[in-house]
Amino acid sequence: MHRRRLRALVLLPAVLAATVLAAAPPAAAGGGCHRPPTEGRGTTLVLTELCFSPNVLRVAPGTEVTIVNRDALPHPLGRPGGEWAWEGNAGDRVTVRLDRDGLYPFFCYAHPGMVGVVVAGDGRGVGTGVAEVADPVPVPAQAAGAAARPAPAGPEATTFPLAWLVLVALAALVGAAAGAWLRSRGPAA
Repeated sequence: MHRRRLRALVLLPAVLAATVLAAAPPAAAGGGCHRPPTEGRGTTLVLTELCFSPNVLRVAPGTEVTIVNRDALPHPLGRPGGEWAWEGNAGDRVTVRLDRDGLYPFFCYAHPGMVGVVVAGDGRGVGTGVAEVADPVPVPAQAAGAAARPAPAGPEATTFPLAWLVLVALAALVGAAAGAWLRSRGPAA
């Protein structure tokens, strides 16, 4: 009887963990954009909902492109080979000049799959020559067709990661199971 109860108590956390992980959105695991790819022209690349918007931005060589983080969480960006990097805190922006024809891929270090590319000119060649420049003009609130969402303020501004909640729930279940098992064994002799 006790072994059957112990098996049930051990099986319960495993089933609960599998259910929670299967129901969690991919973004909770650190994944990137989960929207269809987009393409556009202009000078603004918006980071919102774990996506580059647009995913593919077409510009002329020498264009200054402003990257704006409209998410409530940081998106530290980089380029393959480590040529350029940006902290990308919530609400921040940076302007870069892309001097040559070519492909300029960008990615978020914190969210695998969150990638975007700027195609300068004909897009032939490896985009080199990213130069960070000062922002001369503020970026409009509705740049690149993305809806602006105000960042939360106060204590609710920080969110507790789902993975930690799952871990705490599993630890509580294991503790409860161990306590029930010890109680079922009766008093120690």
